[in-house]
Amino acid sequence: MAQAHAFFDFDDTLIEGDSILYWQRFYYGRRPLRRVFQIANWLGLVLYSLRIIDSHRLKQVFLWPLSFEKPGTLDALAAEFVRTKLVPRFYPHVWERLREHHRKGDKVVVISASGTFYLNHLQTLLPEGSLLQGTELEWSKGFLGMPAYRDGNLRGENKIRRLHAIGLGDTGRGAYAYSDHHHDIPLLRFAEFPTCIQPTRKLREVAQKEGWVIWDWPDARPRWRRKLESLRLLLLAV
Repeated sequence: MAQAHAFFDFDDTLIEGDSILYWQRFYYGRRPLRRVFQIANWLGLVLYSLRIIDSHRLKQVFLWPLSFEKPGTLDALAAEFVRTKLVPRFYPHVWERLREHHRKGDKVVVISASGTFYLNHLQTLLPEGSLLQGTELEWSKGFLGMPAYRDGNLRGENKIRRLHAIGLGDTGRGAYAYSDHHHDIPLLRFAEFPTCIQPTRKLREVAQKEGWVIWDWPDARPRWRRKLESLRLLLLAV
C-alpha cells in the first residue's frame, strides 16, 4: 500500500497569523537603522491597493532590506525569529494533528509561501522524515537589489507545480490537505481529504459547496477583534 501524504499550509494553519508580518516587526526591532525601507513598504501597500503591483511584488518590497544582510547574520536572525516569535504561536491541536499523521505512517509535507530563509529553521521541530517546502529567494537579484523568486512565490497553483517538480505530483489520491486560505484551493482540490482550518469567507463558501471538512474552534475574541488585531499587526510591521 502506497504511503499517504498529509500537506499542511503554514501561516494561519499551523500558526496563528501571518509570519511575514511577524518577521517585519521582529526585523525592524533588531535593525532600527533599516527603517528607511519602511517608506518603500508603505508605497508598496499603496500600489498594491491600487492594483498596480500584485502580492508577489509586495512581498519582494517587504523583504528588500534582507538583500543587504550578510548570509550568516540573516541566518542567525532567522533562527532567533523562529525560536522566539513563531514557536509560541503554533496551534497546539493542529500541530497534534500533524504528529498524528506522522504516527500513522503518513508523509508530512509543510508547503508554504513563507520564505525558506526562516522556514527552514522549523525542520528540526518537525517529525523525522517530514518534508518542508517554501518560497526560495535569491538576494540582490531583482530591480534595485530586491530579492528575486527562484521558481516563483510558492502560493496557489505554484504549490501544485512544486509538488510535480519534486516528484509528488501523483500523491493526491489518499492524501490529506490542511489550509485556512482560498489561495490554497488548488492544494485542497489536489488532496482527496481536504480540511479547511478556520477558513476565510471565500474558502468557507467553497468548502460548504464542495462538502469539505471545516475545522473551527472556539475563540475568546470575536471575529471583528481578530481582524482589528491583524490590521494593527500590519501597521506595526510596515
